[in-house]
Formats: sequence, structure tokens, C-alpha cells
Amino acid sequence: MSNKINITGQPLLLTLATSLALTVLGLMFRLPYSVELPALSVETPLGELLATFQRAHRGWSVVAVFMTAISSAYLVTRSSVRYELYGVRTFIAMVMFSLCSCCLFGCEEWLRSWATMLALLLACRNFEAGFKRSYAFGATFRGAFFLGLVPLLYAPAATVMLALPAVIFLFRRPVREVVVAIVGICLPVLMTSYIWWGMGYDFGYVVERMVAAATTASGYTLFGGANLLDLLAMGAVLFVVLMSLGVYLIELGALKFKSRRIHIFYVLLALLILSSSLAQGSDCCTWLLLSLPLSVSMPLLFVRAEGRFSMVVYLALVGLTVISLIG
Repeated sequence: MSNKINITGQPLLLTLATSLALTVLGLMFRLPYSVELPALSVETPLGELLATFQRAHRGWSVVAVFMTAISSAYLVTRSSVRYELYGVRTFIAMVMFSLCSCCLFGCEEWLRSWATMLALLLACRNFEAGFKRSYAFGATFRGAFFLGLVPLLYAPAATVMLALPAVIFLFRRPVREVVVAIVGICLPVLMTSYIWWGMGYDFGYVVERMVAAATTASGYTLFGGANLLDLLAMGAVLFVVLMSLGVYLIELGALKFKSRRIHIFYVLLALLILSSSLAQGSDCCTWLLLSLPLSVSMPLLFVRAEGRFSMVVYLALVGLTVISLIG
């Protein structure tokens, strides 16, 4: 196969430049600075703090989102390379992450949504780091802690906490680490409840606000506001995801045991994130969080498919996404 059409063989600097360009485009068109943001909806206490900061300091919020987006894209790619998720060394997950999170699944609540994304990403990275034969109490605790932080920022995403039993089973964690994981996932809500209790609120105030944020109708629908070009770009992403899942099933034996289990974990995570859209309080943050598992799975198609086919699909995916932005 010629290197000229080897999409997955792009050097790190080229993929980083592509990811950076997509991030800038996404921030320019999905997060227009001049557009007035919607009024505060029912938020968790931490989510309300971030939303208030965004409205008071919009410029700094954009800077924070930009830095988080670039850092997250790099961390996703670093994990995929470190754990050999595709059988070959490729950095294309960085492009897929930026394409989905910044260009396709942008969100009005920039700061809160990206803080939630970062917490979920750090949870996944720590769980992956704890996937080893020896004990990994620190990684398991940190992963569970960040996972418990997710619904404190975006309440409908409480469904992702069900990923913890999947981690214990798929990553074969011993019983001692289960206790550590339970403590870690409960600690964020206990800490924030104590802090707000110290400020004069009832001890159950944080939990009550989380329930209210998840059950109060936000007025957002899963495809709300999407035009024809957006739907075409989403359809292209869905095509790549389904093809990648098919490749995973066909090439199951070609992947190492650890990478196979990690891919299964991200598929389950995608389903849990998607189920959060059933909550009345769900909004576009659900799409943003979905970018993480999708960007991990999508490169499987480009790695295993014939070079010319990969080139056509890759260019069509990027082209449709850019057109949906500026169209």
C-alpha cells in the first residue's frame, strides 16, 4: 500500500495541525462569541458555578475550552497509542475527537460541558492505567473519583456511573480494589455536600439539586436545531462508527486482550452516555460526551480498510463536517 494514501500513517505534527484547525473552526462557528447565551436553567451547584463564570467571563471561558479541547484530543491519542488499541501506531484518534467534539457536537454551555468531558476522560485514562495484573489502588481510586465527579457537573450523565461495574469485570479488578472504587465514586458528592453544608445549606442540598437538574425539562431534544448539513455530517460519523464496530468483530483475534477489553468498555460507555438523553434535563452535553467513545472506536475502520477507501471516507467525513459548520 502506498504511503501517499495511508491516512493512519500521518505524522504527529500533521494530525496535531489538523486537530488544531478543526478545534479553531469549531470554536468560531459552534461557539459564536457575539451570540447571547441562554438564561440559566436548573443546574447542579458545580454546574451553576461554571455557567455563571462563563456568562461573566466569556473570553476566558473560550480560552479554557480551547486549552481543554486540545489537551483532551492529545490525551485520547496518547492512550490509544500507549495501549495499542488499533494494532498499529496511529494518531488519527486526535482528529476524530476534535471533529466530533468541536465541529459536530458543540454545546452552548461551553465551560460546564467541557469540564464534564475532562472529568470523564480522566476517569477513563485512570481506569486504563489500572488495567494490569498487579494491584492498582491509586489508579482505580482516581478513576472512580473522576467518574463520581461527572454527575456533579452534568446531572443526566449519572448513568455513566454504571460503567464502574463494567470496569471491575472487564479489567479484572480484585475485590480489594472494589472497596477503593466505591469509596472513590462516593467521595465527590460527600465532599461537595459538606462544602455546601458549611455554607449554610442542608446537607442533602447538592443531591436535591442534582435530582432537580436531571428531572427538570430542559427543552432540548437530541437532534434539536440540527439542519440538513448537520444531519449529513452526523450520518457520516454514524457510518464510520458502525463500520468500525464491524471491523472490530471481524478482526477480533488480531487485537491484544487488553485492547479488546478497552474497546468493549468504550462501547458500553457510549451506550450509557446515550441513555442519559432520556433524562428530561439532558442537553447538548450528551453529544459532547459521546465524542469520547466515538473517537476511540472510529479509527478502527481507517486502520483496517483499504487505503483508497480510507482516504475517500476520511476526506468525506472532514469535508461534510466543515461544510456543516460554515454552511
